[in-house]
This record gives sequence, C-alpha cells and structure tokens, in this order.
Amino acid sequence: MQEMDELYKDCPTHTNTYDVEGVQHKVVSHFIGQRDINDVMMDYAFSRVVNEMLHRVPCFDTE
Repeated sequence: MQEMDELYKDCPTHTNTYDVEGVQHKVVSHFIGQRDINDVMMDYAFSRVVNEMLHRVPCFDTE
C-alpha cells in the first residue's frame, strides 16, 4: 500500500467517509487516469455476482 501511495502521491484525490453499521470508514480515491465507465461497471457487477455465488459476500434480497 505504501508503494502505491508513493507512486500516485501527485495524482488528484477525493475522500469520502461512509458509516457501515456504526463504524466510520474513510475511503480515499486516487484518480490516476481515464477509464471507460462501462468497463468499470461490468467488472464490478461480474465480480459481485461471482462473490455472491461463492458466498464470499452477503446476498441482498430485493423483496
């Protein structure tokens, strides 16, 4: 992680804080270049489905 911090230290960042079940989590996003949002969302969706099928993350019911 420290190597990545050093590598991308001059890139613009954006910080968000999320509250998950009463625990504050700070997320720092580093913008290191342009990406196709369709590719990013497809990768995320595919990864989420695989992880749900393998029971690595909880499934969310829509009912």
